[in-house]
Amino acid sequence: MRLKHVLIGLAGLVVVVVGGAAIAIYSIDFNAYRTTVADQVKQATGRDLKIAGDLKVGISLTPTVAVDDVTFANAPWGSRPAMATVKRFEAEMELLPLLSGDIRVKRIVLKGADILLETDAKGQGNWSFGQPGAAAQPATAPAGGGKLPVVNRIAFEDVTITYKNGVTKKTQTVALQKFSAESADAASPIALEIVANLNGNPVSATGTIGALSGIVANQPLPIDIKGEGGGATFAAKGTIAKPAAGKGVAIALTAAGKSLADLTPLAGSPLPPLGPYSFSGNLSDAEGGYKVAGMQLKMGTTDIAGDAALALAGARPKIVATLTSSLLDAQDFGIKPAPADANAAPAAKSGDGRVFPDDPLPFDLLKAADAKVAFTGQKVIRGTVTLDGLAVALDLAGGKLTIGKFDAGVTGGRLGISGTVDASAAQPAVALKITSRGIEAGTLMQTFGQSAVLSGGKVDMDLDVKGQGQSVRQIMAGLSGNTSLQMGEGKINNRFAKIMLSDLFKLISTGGSADSSNLNCVVSKFDIAKGLATSKALVVDTNGATIVGDGKVMLDSEKLDMHLDPKAKQTNLVNLAVAVNVGGTLASPSVLPDPTALAKNATGALAGAVGNGGGAAGALTGLVTGNTSGGAAKPAVAGGGCGSVAAGETPAATAPAQPAAPSSPADQLLQGTPKKKDVGNTLKGLLN
Repeated sequence: MRLKHVLIGLAGLVVVVVGGAAIAIYSIDFNAYRTTVADQVKQATGRDLKIAGDLKVGISLTPTVAVDDVTFANAPWGSRPAMATVKRFEAEMELLPLLSGDIRVKRIVLKGADILLETDAKGQGNWSFGQPGAAAQPATAPAGGGKLPVVNRIAFEDVTITYKNGVTKKTQTVALQKFSAESADAASPIALEIVANLNGNPVSATGTIGALSGIVANQPLPIDIKGEGGGATFAAKGTIAKPAAGKGVAIALTAAGKSLADLTPLAGSPLPPLGPYSFSGNLSDAEGGYKVAGMQLKMGTTDIAGDAALALAGARPKIVATLTSSLLDAQDFGIKPAPADANAAPAAKSGDGRVFPDDPLPFDLLKAADAKVAFTGQKVIRGTVTLDGLAVALDLAGGKLTIGKFDAGVTGGRLGISGTVDASAAQPAVALKITSRGIEAGTLMQTFGQSAVLSGGKVDMDLDVKGQGQSVRQIMAGLSGNTSLQMGEGKINNRFAKIMLSDLFKLISTGGSADSSNLNCVVSKFDIAKGLATSKALVVDTNGATIVGDGKVMLDSEKLDMHLDPKAKQTNLVNLAVAVNVGGTLASPSVLPDPTALAKNATGALAGAVGNGGGAAGALTGLVTGNTSGGAAKPAVAGGGCGSVAAGETPAATAPAQPAAPSSPADQLLQGTPKKKDVGNTLKGLLN
């Protein structure tokens, strides 16, 4: 019995000691330690910490620590006094595992926090403590290799994190309504749940990532996340072999949505209303960056597949991509077709009334990154134009863009483009070559964004030009090179012809329809030297007349000095065959009868200049067929006449055909002759 009483006494002693200890602990005012905690934080960070609420400690086998109304000071240069404010912080841990050296934290809860992360104009972050530029001391593991703490649950409620970039002046805000990360132990996967607003746009995600022990040991990290945001669904599933170094990435990515515009709040800048869209690809790390292989992109009716890589290790980011498409429609990317109206010419491009704008071109964009892109498309559509078998090769390096290849089939013909845009020098240089063979005229014009004032005929075109300057105006002012165009039998839009040719329109409107007039052929050749474009050949041949032109276009001043000389093929049109001078500027041209030609025609008519019809007909026939000597006809060019001009010969002079009975002045004038300003608008559209 004595032993029993001894044990009871010992137990009572323990109860008294433990109870007394508990009473002693509960009687402690932990708020008295707020100053001590603040001093320790000040010593470690150089910033003030203020605890305005209670500091409480709950004593049990799972003790808790809670603190209310905490404020942590911002950097002296910050945009506001506080870097962070917290309404409540709680932590609960298990007491008994401490006896064996285990640290088990059951939960960490952060409520009502407002955290500001920002950088100054030099890029220094407010999260850098101590002296600027001081090297951070690497963390060291506890002596003896202590056990890894276990945190079962981390939860954020009503936490706002704002990031202000002092360099770009942009702000991003994440409002976490709910964030939780839970795991059974350090070796178990971490389950994630996020409900948030990014820049005011709802975002949610759920999934799992690898265990904490694996992350600390830099073991392969599995990822399986799905979410929604910006009207889109997205998923990422795979592994990161070496998470600490970001190496060994192998993650399958998918995303889909109705419109890119819905992603504007997430992107932080306006996005166009394009879609529906979907994307899939396999993300991996490549040398100096990352790569997406097996990419599949769909935008509306467009599909694009291939591989793309982004390298970040060099002086500039570099993009390398090899892409293919079975169908690419430009409208799916917001690119609108050229206007269908052949008379819908644009106004002057600059505020000073000039056609060529003087606004600086964005050459600096070519210096922002390097790129090497190869693209092949079975069918590429822009409005009414379809490019078949398009092959493109682009190389951008050090600010110089090289168009190594642009080759496509267009309406049975071929189109080729090559050139360079070199922004690496103080004075950017542009060189461009365009070749077309056998392309229908209207389609060719629409391919380059122009109205189809010509149609039906097959066109052979060569353009080889180069220039320098910071703007379109500067480049045109010093442009050099040459252009040539040959079109066979086709049509010209009547509205355009009335404006461009004024009273000469009736000479060509003897065939065709109410909308268009027939053309036998068109030839145009210009040599360009230091901004001066000189006509070497300009012929428009129709059933009613052959119009031969010459003259100059001063690209620096945009002044016109052109002469159009018509030769009527029908006697009842001779009185209308009066040469005209085209003057003024590209923005405001003038089309007026040539006084010398008027006098000559009047003198010829009064003198009864007849009997030369056969000679005129023979000369015109030579011009049309390419034969001016009466011998065998030369082969027609591009399906029609104008052969002698295309071959570089000078057209033979033609005598007026025998005139018919004089007509009244009213008969010689076209009804509804276009106004001068309409002529200017159309010329601007043509020359642009």
